[in-house]
Amino acid sequence: MTISINLTGGIDVGNGYVKGLIRGAGASGTTNVDEIDLPSGVSTITRPNALPTPDDEAAAKLEGNFYNELDVSFVSPLVSNYHRRLFGLRALSAQGAFDEFDVVGRRSKAQQELSKVLVMGAFAAKALRDYVREHGGLPPAIETLYVEARVALALPINEYISHRTSYAAEFTNGTHTVTVHNFETPVTVKLEFVDVQVIPEGASAQYAITAKGEPLMDAMLADVRRRGLSLVGITSADVLAAEHTIGIDVGEGTVNFPVFTAGEFNADASTTHNRGYGSVLNDALKAMEDQGFSHGFTSRKQLAEYLQAGASPLKRNFYDKVAQFVDEEMRFFAKEVTERFGRVLAIVGATTEVAYVFGGGAGPVKPHLYPALLAKATEMNSVDSFPTLYLDSSYSRNLNREGLYIAAQAVEERAGAAPAANGKRSARSANKKLVEAAV
Repeated sequence: MTISINLTGGIDVGNGYVKGLIRGAGASGTTNVDEIDLPSGVSTITRPNALPTPDDEAAAKLEGNFYNELDVSFVSPLVSNYHRRLFGLRALSAQGAFDEFDVVGRRSKAQQELSKVLVMGAFAAKALRDYVREHGGLPPAIETLYVEARVALALPINEYISHRTSYAAEFTNGTHTVTVHNFETPVTVKLEFVDVQVIPEGASAQYAITAKGEPLMDAMLADVRRRGLSLVGITSADVLAAEHTIGIDVGEGTVNFPVFTAGEFNADASTTHNRGYGSVLNDALKAMEDQGFSHGFTSRKQLAEYLQAGASPLKRNFYDKVAQFVDEEMRFFAKEVTERFGRVLAIVGATTEVAYVFGGGAGPVKPHLYPALLAKATEMNSVDSFPTLYLDSSYSRNLNREGLYIAAQAVEERAGAAPAANGKRSARSANKKLVEAAV
């Protein structure tokens, strides 16, 4: 027996974290959107040693942080073996082969199996959550959840230019089977991707920035004015109306510079710097080892989680020492990004009206990066300086996922598949020109 489920999502598969929004619909016609936030890594296990959750506890388990505890296997042309994979935070401490994105080599994220594993696992988990919410328990063993999925994904700008078509085609060619092993009764989910949009990283965030409107712009303009840039006469409405913009999307493996000219993505001027916050962490780990400092971190993911959690009273000295190594590497990284920003300005600086800084790695490097970017913008546009707006980390890291979700909804509405969810602003009305230029 087959149970059909329709899902629409935007998944930002970053080198450091997966951030996503996936919308489902219940039998009553109500919609619900899951927020996904987990480290971009899985642990492949050949001998499971964890007890499965009893079936009658599924509802409670699924309402918790299920995406970070997911245990699945795949039968798909996109996955090389049938071994089980543990997701997210669970993967960081599991006894298995940990797989994270290679931020040093030259393989595109589109060419790495991990990107497909993370997307398919997220959709399978969402399908199961929606079924249990609707029915109060797991589907019988003889039943299969059949999912028709629409998704918008992103690639670094340089990879987007080369791989966007093949990346989308990999998902849409055929059906992918995901088996969820978290419970005593395994659950089979068959995924068919009926539409896959691929958008340049950073460009998708522009849609979300515009959709957030004047309150966000007011806060960012106040921040930049506190740093000495007067911007006489410039209002939030002026910034929102800007059609010549530069984004600086600081990720874990890359920094993307999406350029929009006359409201459309300018592939000729946009570029990717192939180092990110993860490169800072890798360099810091290497510096610790070179200096004989025993740190105990097995991956940059562990280091990132440790820094994000903050110091405990008993580990304050150790934390401060680790943070010192990372801070030193951040200084060099900020110089690299600022230099690349200058190269972009050399091409489009005369017409640029505003620059935005955002992304999952933007928060940690802000003390070093923001002053350097402001100085560079002033240096190259001294007569007519434009605002360089640094988005707060509390929402900055989620902008790409929100923009991707907007784009997925826009295509869905255009196809007549569904209305905007929960009476919220239509994706097309959020920024029609930007969205249609991308999809």
